[in-house]
Amino acid sequence: MSHQDTNMDGSFMSGDDAWLEELLRADAAKQPYIADDGFSSRVMSQLPAQHKPATQWIIPAATVLGAAAAVGFSSVGGYVANGLLGLLDVRHFSLAHLTVLVPIAVLYACAFGAARER
Repeated sequence: MSHQDTNMDGSFMSGDDAWLEELLRADAAKQPYIADDGFSSRVMSQLPAQHKPATQWIIPAATVLGAAAAVGFSSVGGYVANGLLGLLDVRHFSLAHLTVLVPIAVLYACAFGAARER
């Protein structure tokens, strides 16, 4: 990993910001350090530590709850619910069911993975 692939703090960054990061590095190299009698250090030490919110599960849970409510309260809710339950019926399972079940599983896996990264 080159210096162009990391932020100034050493963390990984996307390619979209690489040009901006390079400009900031070049400008910082040209500018002399401004003495501030430790002001920057004091301010940085007073900032709260970054943490991930404990409620990461709320978005996927609300999505599932909202979808269930939409199916339950809509006029076609019974039809949709029977269709989804029919997909899970092992007595009548076929490869055609996988064309529906696999994308649904991938969608949920990606959604939960994205929620965990936040």
